[in-house]
Amino acid sequence: MFAVVVVGLVVYLAVVGLDRADKLASSISLLVALFALAAPYLLPAPGGSGGEPDRVEDTGDARASAGGRANTGLHTGDVGRAAQAARTGDATADGPGSTANTGVQRGPRP
Repeated sequence: MFAVVVVGLVVYLAVVGLDRADKLASSISLLVALFALAAPYLLPAPGGSGGEPDRVEDTGDARASAGGRANTGLHTGDVGRAAQAARTGDATADGPGSTANTGVQRGPRP
């Protein structure tokens, strides 16, 4: 599709003449440059909402049994936001249905 647009633009500019093509190309270049300057302010930041990441560090130990959940890290449902976990404690799960998390876990809570 991009190639078709480029070829179509080249053919159009060749048909309208060199002087008019130069003026049109200058106008298009000005619009593209203005958009490039404004884009960081108009478009969302990569990685979600920006700002400080969700962060957890220096947590204690946790233990789950009998279908429970142990979490010494970070559980977040926001998959577009940055998250960090550092020096988290040990999370242990014993028994069927038990879960343990000591890092970053994304998605809805069970």
